[in-house]
Amino acid sequence: MAITETVLEMHYHRPMMDLIRSTYGLGTNGHFNFYKYSPQREVFLGFDQAFAVTQYTDEEFFSLLKQSALTSGYKLPSKFLAYFLQYKVVTELNKRQAKTPASIKSKPHYRATLDTTKNDRTGFSQHELLHRLSQNDGALVYYACPMIFDKADLYEVDASLDTLQLVDMTSCPGSFGDNSKHYIYFDQKNAQPIWCSEPVDGKSISASSFAERVLVQIQQREPAQSSERVTSLLETIKEIEAQPSTETKSESMGLSLLGDSMTIVQFVPATDGGA
Repeated sequence: MAITETVLEMHYHRPMMDLIRSTYGLGTNGHFNFYKYSPQREVFLGFDQAFAVTQYTDEEFFSLLKQSALTSGYKLPSKFLAYFLQYKVVTELNKRQAKTPASIKSKPHYRATLDTTKNDRTGFSQHELLHRLSQNDGALVYYACPMIFDKADLYEVDASLDTLQLVDMTSCPGSFGDNSKHYIYFDQKNAQPIWCSEPVDGKSISASSFAERVLVQIQQREPAQSSERVTSLLETIKEIEAQPSTETKSESMGLSLLGDSMTIVQFVPATDGGA
């Protein structure tokens, strides 16, 4: 098994879901569903803690969210939240590179390479899309940078979230639209990130802090407001897809560039009204 972005997302998915569930405090009666976009099948896949699978087409899912926002009385019991965790493979470096920031002093130090190459069919890169999404009010967009360098660690039954750094996209200095290489550097495994190539200090948080931010977002919004927020983010992606680019541009390429990063969570509290 190679260390790839998709494999890392799979490795950390279950413990992240367990962490969000325990932080939210759903109890034994409440539950939540997760929807992941599959460019190959063009469906949203939802799975609960038992990993039962349900399916919605794009239009059905948009309709579900819009109905929850627009239905008279706003009485749907569940809330929705979308977040974006784009996993990146972190490389351990023992020598300084041409673009290593002067503030990096440790040996080894660490670097993640960003996808800043413009896609021929869309005219924008993965990073540009994620950066644009992060400009939306309340959007949770992070580069997930696991400090894993041995393939054997991927076979651990219980993945430790202590190895995970979540780099906040709102701390990024820009969209890096110059079609050149850009990176995130770490002086040490637990150090704050540095955006490159022109070094700018960034900000990262732990998995537990991320789960707390998810909780705050859910607590602050009513069901209708939460679904409106998710719909707005999805509409932003659709708007980007609709922008003129090349004649070979295909549908859903915006979502395809996001890879495994987007997760939509539906929180369904206990029937007695408790959290």
